[in-house]
Amino acid sequence: MKVLVAMNQELLRYGLVQLLKDIKPIDYIAEVSTVEELINTAKTYKFDLIVADANLQGGDYITTLLTRLKGLPSDCKRVFLWKECNNQVSSLEKADGVFHENSSLEELMDFFQRVLEGEKLYLNVNKQNSSVDNYNNNELSRREKEVFQLKVNGYTVKDTAKLLSISPKTVENHRRNIRKKLNILRNSEWVEWGKRLGML
Repeated sequence: MKVLVAMNQELLRYGLVQLLKDIKPIDYIAEVSTVEELINTAKTYKFDLIVADANLQGGDYITTLLTRLKGLPSDCKRVFLWKECNNQVSSLEKADGVFHENSSLEELMDFFQRVLEGEKLYLNVNKQNSSVDNYNNNELSRREKEVFQLKVNGYTVKDTAKLLSISPKTVENHRRNIRKKLNILRNSEWVEWGKRLGML
């Protein structure tokens, strides 16, 4: 996967890069901090994923960024960090994904995996005066269900990672998220939930 990260804050860029590396193998990552750098880099190199701060220096929210990114290949996902969008909410629907700065690590991992698989998602975005749907985190994601199924069938973290083509660390993160969502405290509860969910 080829990724372009456009964020003003160096620490935020670094954290996002680490999260993306845990989700999928990355061929290369380009990091920029202004709209002009974003546009020039996006038009010079081919990317599978562009993640940009909607309030990037030199920009005017998502509408301007999307307009200026026109002409990129359609398979390039455009995802935005959203802090406040005032009356720009309707333009969120034109992005492949939007996440809020207060999203949890657990939510972000699932969000990026699903966006990369082709879903259009809006994570923790205020619905006020908008047709944009909030992302519901109450159920297990498709990937979490796969990890859960393999866990209750006796697969190790390493075997699960190999089968799903993800890193062992990502498998561990998914298992932790599943435990949290289902309130699993003991190993025996995995089996109980497996029966309840029809996986055993």
